[in-house]
Amino acid sequence: MRLSQLYRILFLVFFWVGSTAYIILYEGIFLNSEVSYYTAEPITYDTLRTLLTASLVTLIAGSALATFDVLYFNKLLRKEPLGLALLITTGFYLANVFFFTSLAVLIDHSQRIGKPLFHSETLGLMVDYLLSARMAMIMSYWALAVAFALFILQVTEKFGQGVLLSFLIGKYHQPREEARVFMFMDLTSSTAYAEKLGHTKYSQLIQDCFYDLTYAVVRHHAQIYQYVGDEVVLTWDVEKGVRDNHCINAFFDFDKAIKDKSDYYKEKYGVIPVFKAGVNLGHVMVAEVGELKKELAYHGDTLNTASRIQEKCSELVKRILVSERVKDALDERPDVTFEMVGSMKLKGKEEPVKLYEAIAAGT
Repeated sequence: MRLSQLYRILFLVFFWVGSTAYIILYEGIFLNSEVSYYTAEPITYDTLRTLLTASLVTLIAGSALATFDVLYFNKLLRKEPLGLALLITTGFYLANVFFFTSLAVLIDHSQRIGKPLFHSETLGLMVDYLLSARMAMIMSYWALAVAFALFILQVTEKFGQGVLLSFLIGKYHQPREEARVFMFMDLTSSTAYAEKLGHTKYSQLIQDCFYDLTYAVVRHHAQIYQYVGDEVVLTWDVEKGVRDNHCINAFFDFDKAIKDKSDYYKEKYGVIPVFKAGVNLGHVMVAEVGELKKELAYHGDTLNTASRIQEKCSELVKRILVSERVKDALDERPDVTFEMVGSMKLKGKEEPVKLYEAIAAGT
C-alpha cells in the first residue's frame, strides 16, 4: 500500500466516524430524550452508549470499505467520467450503509423482543423501521456525506497532492521561493504519430500514455505540474526528488509500464510510444495565479533550462538528459549510471550547460 493510498483511506474512515458522531450527537442533544429507536415503543436515548457503539461499528466497517474502495474499486473507475464515477461510488457506499443499518436493526430488535433474528415479528419490526421517515433521513444524510467526502478527494486529485491545502491556507498567495526538481517529458515523433493516427486516435493514445504514467508518479512522490499537449511536466521538492533517485526512476518506471503494454499499444494504435525527458533543479518562484481559474504557477530559469534540456534529447538521440546540478545531487546507486554528453549551448542561455545521459542498469 502506498502512502497516498493510506492517506485517502484514513481521510475516508475519519470522515465516516465524524459524520456518525455528528448525527448521533444531534439526536441526543436536539431531539427529545425519548425517541422510537428501532422499536415501536419509545425508549430512553443513551447518547454516550450509542455514540461509542456506532463509532466503533463505523470505524471497523468504514476501514474495510475504504480499503476496498481505494485499493481495488477505485481502479475500476479511473477511466470513467467524474460524474459517473461519483455516482457509482456513492451508490456503493449507500448500499453498504443500508445493509449494515438493516443488520444492526435486525439484531437490536431480536434482542429487545427476545425473538430469533428471522422470526416473523422481528422481520416485521425491521421492515417497519426501514420504511420509516427516520430511515429515509439517515439515507439522505449519508448520501450527502458520502458524496461530499468523495468530491473532496476528487478535487484534491484535480489540483494535485497538497495543492488544495496550499490554496486553503494561502501558502502561495504571495510569491515564494522554493528549491525544486522539474522533469519535462515529451512524446518522441509526436508529429509523425499524429499524422498517422489522426487527431481522434492520437488523443486517445495520449490519454492512455498519461494513464499509464500514474503508477510512476505515485510511486516516486512526484507532482504533475501541467499537461501541455503531448508533454507532461513533473515536479518534486529537491529532498524528495533526489532521494532514491526518484526524479530519474520515475521516467524509467514509466518507460517500463509502456513496454509492458507494448502489445496493447501495437494492436490499438500500431505504434509503441516512446518518451524523452529533460531534468533540472534549482530555485523557482511559486505563486497563485488566475482569477476565474486558479492554479499554482512556477516561474524561473530552472524550468526554462529543463525544457531546453528535453529539446536536446531529439538532437542528441537520447532518452533522458539531466543537468550537472541534478547529477551531482543524486545518490550514488548501482541502478542508474550517468554518461557525460558534453557542455551544450541551450537556447536562451549564454553559458553552456553540462549534460549527462541517465542510463538504467541492464539497458
